[in-house]
Amino acid sequence: MISRCYKFLFVRLNWRKIGTAVTFALKMKNAKVKGRQCLEQFNDQGGYFDVVVRPMLQQGHEGELCGWLKEMSLIRTVSTCPHPDCKGRSLAWNQARIVDKYSWSCPNCTRKQSIRENSFFVGVKCDLKMCLQLILGWCQMIPSELTANYLGILHYNFETVQSKKFYTCDLYFAEIKKHVVKKVYERCDEVSENYVTSHPEDWVLGGQSAILIVDEFPNGYMTENPSDITSAKKRNNNSHTIVCIAEANTIPTRMWLHMIEAFPEPVKIDKSQGDADKCKMVKEALKEIAKHSAPGSYIVANNRARCCSFESLQELKQYKVISVEQLQKFDPPGKNKLLNNLETIWQTGVEICEEIQETTHTLGQRIISKHLWRQRFGTSPSTAFQYMLNHIAEYYRFI
Repeated sequence: MISRCYKFLFVRLNWRKIGTAVTFALKMKNAKVKGRQCLEQFNDQGGYFDVVVRPMLQQGHEGELCGWLKEMSLIRTVSTCPHPDCKGRSLAWNQARIVDKYSWSCPNCTRKQSIRENSFFVGVKCDLKMCLQLILGWCQMIPSELTANYLGILHYNFETVQSKKFYTCDLYFAEIKKHVVKKVYERCDEVSENYVTSHPEDWVLGGQSAILIVDEFPNGYMTENPSDITSAKKRNNNSHTIVCIAEANTIPTRMWLHMIEAFPEPVKIDKSQGDADKCKMVKEALKEIAKHSAPGSYIVANNRARCCSFESLQELKQYKVISVEQLQKFDPPGKNKLLNNLETIWQTGVEICEEIQETTHTLGQRIISKHLWRQRFGTSPSTAFQYMLNHIAEYYRFI
């Protein structure tokens, strides 16, 4: 491969500076080694992606890949011409000299239509092979910059060598790859948020005699030293109150998180209005708890929380409510075993809640949904990838 690179660099381009050419060839060799290493790392440990998808990502398998995308309802299986004169005539599936290798075309007016039309992939400026790898990266919680570095090397190594454009392609991908990764990751975030919103039944916790812990961030017992909400508000006007439900007998802990929309501390209004608004907070919290907690559950609450306190939860007659303060009496003298256990249970939830404090309500809700989706479907890289493809097909359903 290196000798072929030399031939191209010296004969075809007629470069005068031999030192520059040799340096470039060595960089190409290093890139190839790194590319192989990244390709080995970017997998799902012999799961669905490795067994089913990866073989179709090889050059020459574009037709097989598009057929599979149709079967998965990730792109259209049929399409019609939008031009009025064609009266909804069916488009033909044809090979094309474009990045996707295929396109729809009208036999009547010869108009072309992208195979990505109205799909998850529309507007994503990379080939379908890379799109699928980016979805896998999101499912594996690989940071977008790291994914960009992995796939940037791979794409540079395996695509540009054959196109013989060493000197331009590396710079080109360096400019767009982070933008492309970000776009695909944001769409995966959107798909996960839509699924969580559309399927609340998948996040009903507890059941007969199951133990649920209900708390509030930042005022409850989720951390040993609860945050000062007044100070937080001075630092950031977007601070949020979050109701948290955890199922104590599951490993890892199953949770539901909800951002309270009612304002916790109304400013410059009379006291009676403040009480009314606080009632809105409590009503919202109780409604959310009832929606995501199965009847017959034992609920452990506390008196620190404002919108989901032990006292407030007494209204929910379908549950048996116990207070943290009552349970603390069973701690050995001088020990805080209960609070330490609660802090361990809430560790992941606290990380999410702290991240949300620096965001808008919309972005915060998306962060929560992404966490909840991964909690439910991301137990292994292979299953996460399969579920995400199914949920993409559900969200981008073709009419």
